[in-house]
Amino acid sequence: MGKGGCQPTITSKIQPSISKRNKAITHDELSQKTSIQECWIAYESKVYDVTHWLAKHPGGVRSIMSAAGQDATSVMKSLHHPSTLETMMKRTRQVGVLIDKKTDDKNNDYKGKEKKEETLDSKEMRARKRSQEIHDEFQKLNQELQEEGWYDAKPLEYIPDILRVAMFALIGVKLVLLSTESTFWNQISLVIGSLFLGLFLQNIAFMGHDAGHGSITGNFTFDLYFGFLVGNAFAGIDVSWWKSTHYVHHSATNSLHDDPDIQHMPLLCFDERFYENRWSTYHGKYMTLDKLGTMLLPYQHYYYFPVMAVARVNLYIQSMIYLLKTCPLFKGKSAGTEIVDELGQVKEMYAWPAPSLKIWTMSVLSIMFYWYVCVYSLLSKLSTQDAVICFFVSHMMAGLLHVQILLSHVAMHYCADGHGSTDAITAPNGNDSAGYYEWQALSTMDVDCPTWMDWFHGGLQFQLEHHLFPRVPRRHLRALCQRTDAIFEKYNVPVVRIPFVEANRKVLRHMAIVGAKAAKVKSM
Repeated sequence: MGKGGCQPTITSKIQPSISKRNKAITHDELSQKTSIQECWIAYESKVYDVTHWLAKHPGGVRSIMSAAGQDATSVMKSLHHPSTLETMMKRTRQVGVLIDKKTDDKNNDYKGKEKKEETLDSKEMRARKRSQEIHDEFQKLNQELQEEGWYDAKPLEYIPDILRVAMFALIGVKLVLLSTESTFWNQISLVIGSLFLGLFLQNIAFMGHDAGHGSITGNFTFDLYFGFLVGNAFAGIDVSWWKSTHYVHHSATNSLHDDPDIQHMPLLCFDERFYENRWSTYHGKYMTLDKLGTMLLPYQHYYYFPVMAVARVNLYIQSMIYLLKTCPLFKGKSAGTEIVDELGQVKEMYAWPAPSLKIWTMSVLSIMFYWYVCVYSLLSKLSTQDAVICFFVSHMMAGLLHVQILLSHVAMHYCADGHGSTDAITAPNGNDSAGYYEWQALSTMDVDCPTWMDWFHGGLQFQLEHHLFPRVPRRHLRALCQRTDAIFEKYNVPVVRIPFVEANRKVLRHMAIVGAKAAKVKSM
C-alpha cells in the first residue's frame, strides 16, 4: 500500500459507534467492497473503510485497490513502518471486525468467544490456518529484525556504491570522448566507453530503487530528493512513475490484473491466461491478443533479449507520459471513474496521483537535466554515427537491468487478483490460495551467485527476501536468506534459488511454452 505517513482524513468526530465498529463482517462480505465508491480492507482482524483515503495515499490509489476486499495485514506491515501504520489506522474509519462465518445472532455483532462460528469447508479452513501460521512466523521474524537493527538506515554505507557508479561514469565519458577520431582503436574506445556508461545506468538504478523505498536515510522526504538525483537527473527515469508501478508490484506480485510489471501484451506474454483479454487495473484498459500478437508471441523467446536491450527507451517514454498525466495544473484529486465496456461490464479507471506543483516541477526539471547535461552535452561532441553507436551500446548494456528485473518473476506462478486468489497455478500447498508471504515464494525467484558478484546484481538477486521485507536494506538480504528459508522449509514452501544462466534458461523455456499457445487462440 505504498509508503509514508498520512494526514487525518476522517476525524474522531465521525468515527462509527462502538456497536458498528464491532459489527461482524465475513470474508465474503469484505470481498464485495472493492470499488472506488466503497473500498474496505482488513487489518489485524479489523475492517476499515479506506474509500476517503484512496486519493490521498502516498503510494497511490492502485496499490490500495490491489488489496481491496482482502485481509491486507501482511502486505501493509511489509511495506510500512510500524509508526506509520499506528498513526494511519487510528485515523481510518473502522466499520467492523473480520470473522470467518456469521452466526444467527440478530445483530451480527462480534462477541469474541461467545460467538459460535459455522464450520468452514475443511480446505478453506486449512488454507486460512496455514496462512495465519506463516504470517505469525514472519511477524515474529520482523520483530526480531527490528530489535537487531536490520532496518537501521546507514547512508555512509552507500559510499562504495557512489564511488563505483562515479567510476563507471568517468571511465565511460573519458573513453567516449577519446574516440572523436575515425580510427579503429578510437572506435574500440567508443564501444568500451559506451559499455561503461551502460554499467553506470544499470548500477545507479539500485540506489534509485532504495530511494524509492525510503531505505537510504529512513527519511522519506530526503530519500525522495535523492531519488530525483539518482533516478531522474542521472538516469532519466522518473522516480514518481517508478513508485507508482513498483508499489503495486509489491502488493500484488504477478497478479494478472494488477501487476504492471508483467503486463506487456501483445509484445510479451508470461501466462496463457493473458490470452483471455484481461483487464489491467493499472493501465485502465484491456490487454488484448490481437493479430500482431498471434504472429509474434510464438517467437517471443527468440526476441526477448533484443527487446530487453532497448527496453530502457520505453521507461523514458513511460516517465514522460506519467509526468503529463500527473501535471497538477490540469488535474484535481479523485480516486477514479467507472466505465462500462462493450460487453456491459462495469470497469474502473483509477485516477493518477496529483502531486504538488513543487514535486512535479522538480521531477520535470531533473528529467530535463538528464537529457540536456547527461545525454545531449555528451553526444553532441560526437559525429552522428558515433552518437547513435554510443546511445544504443550503452542502452544495450543497461538492458541487463531489465533482464534482472523480469528474471525474478517470469517463470514463476501467477494469480488473477493478488495473494489469496483462488486462481493460482498449481499451488503446491494443496490449496487453491496462498497467503501473502507464501505467495512471495511462489511468485518470486532468487538468483544464486558468489558474494563478489553482489555489485552486479545490486543485492536484489535475493528478490524473494526483498519482497518479504522491502524496507530491509539490500546489504542485508544475503544474510536474511537463512532465516526466511527456515520458515519456508517448516511449511514445505518451495524456494527457487538458481544460478543466473540457469534462471535465464528457465525463463526462455517458460516463454516458449506460453508463446506456442498464442497461435492456437483466436485473436480479438
